[in-house]
Amino acid sequence: MEKQKDTDKKKQSNRAGDDDDKNALEWTVFGISLVLVLGILAYLGYMAYTQKPSSPDLAVEYFHDPSANAPHRYRVAVYNRGGETAEEVQVELTIENGGEEVESAELSIAFSPKKSKREGWVNFKEDPSRADTLVARVVSYKRP
Repeated sequence: MEKQKDTDKKKQSNRAGDDDDKNALEWTVFGISLVLVLGILAYLGYMAYTQKPSSPDLAVEYFHDPSANAPHRYRVAVYNRGGETAEEVQVELTIENGGEEVESAELSIAFSPKKSKREGWVNFKEDPSRADTLVARVVSYKRP
């Protein structure tokens, strides 16, 4: 009798792995996951294949942005339209009157990733509206 019980237990333990079919929900979740993973891999492959390397392309814009404590404050926006990150970006704004430099202000940006915008503010002692021109330029940057 004990031999028969042992045999029945062995048969039951063998059958546990045989009857392990997936239900519809498990197959649906598996299918959706597989499609998402393959889609992401295809997108990353496409982006890597079509990406053309290019150096940083920096452009500067400035806007008068006064406050109560800083009436001659300017907001400076640096756009990197290139395909590579620029580090240690140095931007200079210069007030010129009659062709001579009256005052200048510098802005340092630690890094500007590709296809990005970084902002900062500079203050002047003199009123830039009294000057002939206000010139903004990127002085220097380096590759990481």
